[in-house]
Amino acid sequence: MSGAIAAFPSDLRGWLARYARPGVPKYVVLRDAIVASLTTGTWPGGTRLPTESEWAIEVPLSLGTIQRALRMLAQEGLIVRRPGHGSFVAERDSTEMHSPLHCRFVNDDGSGYLPVYSKVIARKKVYGEGPWSTHLAARPPLLVIVRALDINEEFTVFSRFYVDPRRMPAFASLPIRRLSGENFKEIIWRESQQPVNRITQHMSSFTFPAQAAKVTGVKLGARGTLLEVRAFVNGDSPIYYQELYIPANHRRLHLAGE
Repeated sequence: MSGAIAAFPSDLRGWLARYARPGVPKYVVLRDAIVASLTTGTWPGGTRLPTESEWAIEVPLSLGTIQRALRMLAQEGLIVRRPGHGSFVAERDSTEMHSPLHCRFVNDDGSGYLPVYSKVIARKKVYGEGPWSTHLAARPPLLVIVRALDINEEFTVFSRFYVDPRRMPAFASLPIRRLSGENFKEIIWRESQQPVNRITQHMSSFTFPAQAAKVTGVKLGARGTLLEVRAFVNGDSPIYYQELYIPANHRRLHLAGE
């Protein structure tokens, strides 16, 4: 990697202020601001980021805070750190999801997570009731986005993601090709300037429905793990409901905390 050097935003303090939220550590604020630049294409793959000392001169943050933010980005696989050369934006497949929260399958040596490649299969309106409507407490129609999540080309997770399109119109308007590979929590942040800050998760053994069995490649009637996720912004405001059907596999799944 020897790409162009990333330029600091002209309104650097304002750039950081957009990602500051009460109670959020400063290193997370810096991490989120950098992630936004990566996901919007401001700093494409191969771009060399400023050095730690350059960051320390430009931003009102301690060197330790900057180092922690960069270390977090490296652990997430969003940047690559090369001793003696600097930190570079990782080159990524267009369908590879960055910083997945609910599919964090631990790699062989326990140093990180397996890559997740996302493909949107369908997007449609939902008029019926279910746990999604109970959680979101919104009038129909809701929107469901159906995805196949390829875990390191080892197995596939089937996902249904429910959201209120009136509250989050980007999920209805963005091209399906653009949605593939997107981290949906980043879309929520861009739409509302509110981070997902609380989730509840329930796991159960479940017989896969026909579509889930077909997408994951398991036999009809096979059982696997169902992970139900209810997410909130501002502590108690429901923002999405997600179902993930996970086939039997030998990997450990790191469940997100609150």
